[in-house]
Amino acid sequence: MDKMLVHICCGVDAVWAIRKLKEQFPDTKIKGFFYDPNIHPEEEYELRWIETKRVCDSLDIDCIKGEYDLENWLNQVKGYENEPERGERCSICHDIRLEKTAKVAKELGFNKITTVLLMSPKKDFQVLKQIGEHIAQKYGIQFQSVEFRKGGGIEMMNKLSKQQQLYHQNYCGCIYGLFKQRQGLDIITELVSFGKGRLAGSREELLFIKQIRSFCENLGVSCKEQTFSFINWKLISSIMKIQKQPVYHTLLPYSSPIKGILRAKIESIIEKADKYIYKLNKTDTQIWKLKKELKEIPLKEPRILTNPVFIVGKDTNLEIGQKIELQLKTEFDASAKSQNLIIGDIKSPNKIFFHSDTLPDGTMGADLKEIISCIKQNEEPLKRGSICIVVLGASTVGNLGKRAFLEYTELESNL
Repeated sequence: MDKMLVHICCGVDAVWAIRKLKEQFPDTKIKGFFYDPNIHPEEEYELRWIETKRVCDSLDIDCIKGEYDLENWLNQVKGYENEPERGERCSICHDIRLEKTAKVAKELGFNKITTVLLMSPKKDFQVLKQIGEHIAQKYGIQFQSVEFRKGGGIEMMNKLSKQQQLYHQNYCGCIYGLFKQRQGLDIITELVSFGKGRLAGSREELLFIKQIRSFCENLGVSCKEQTFSFINWKLISSIMKIQKQPVYHTLLPYSSPIKGILRAKIESIIEKADKYIYKLNKTDTQIWKLKKELKEIPLKEPRILTNPVFIVGKDTNLEIGQKIELQLKTEFDASAKSQNLIIGDIKSPNKIFFHSDTLPDGTMGADLKEIISCIKQNEEPLKRGSICIVVLGASTVGNLGKRAFLEYTELESNL
């Protein structure tokens, strides 16, 4: 019996290609091999792996997860950092991935290999074919150069990936390709984690949702993602000094940036139930001194006014007339997206709510084990449609997931 190991780079490229292979080689045992050491950062690698596994599970195909061999990849493409897309660096990258695929195939006793990279319109088919055939010959196996794109393959790929709500990455995964793509930007947000937790609209939040969805689908429990857009906020850097001494602080989300260095004095104090508000002269920037230990503060409502608000704990000494020095760099992203995960029947009157995002320090939000345990306990009711579990996104920045879910359920009820 023929056995084929299929190199897979992501769920989107695999969703039609694997179907095509099963159709074209009905008597061949097919196994997936996810191996992409070119992907940056590792969280992105994990996200693409989850989606690859979802696709393979849905098609009853076993899939092996390769190691995240970043150092080896960096060493082999050294000197080719400035190559364009489809240039020499890409050829080396194909060599690395297909060489590893052939090696694993040989170890497992497989006599054929191929890659879903042949599916991507951004890859050169003939280059991949030549590399694949050369490497396969070296290992005494066969490379299948399947033309997945022909006969409406791209259209089918897009249709199926949309149906399955697969994560559709906006860069190939290569750090050097991304530098070319985002040329001129100070910070490439795809490569940066802002905080220790799962921030609203972050890759970590999406990965959390995909992990839960994958678990549910393997149980046979239906899921649906409800994606919504919002204006996101990220803290890039901040400095606060009182009488020239650095002070530990946090920022209220959606604080606007400060140009240069702001030097001012404390002008007045307003006492509230849970804090003191210190107003400064010649600026609308404020300092909040909490009546408790310093902690991150979630927004219960979306914040419209974005004047900078620095937050300190109860032990910070603040007095009228003190000299304050502030620096703040933030980023607003008008194209950010988050998502709610609806598990079970949305029309069920019985709903259990969690939320996926956390504060930057990792507090708040639900634990993965907690949600998995709840799904297990309610597996049969979920399948019957008598209960619905909803994991809400972007909750810490004004309960945006809840608002989007309520709008969505109202729309559904009117259909």
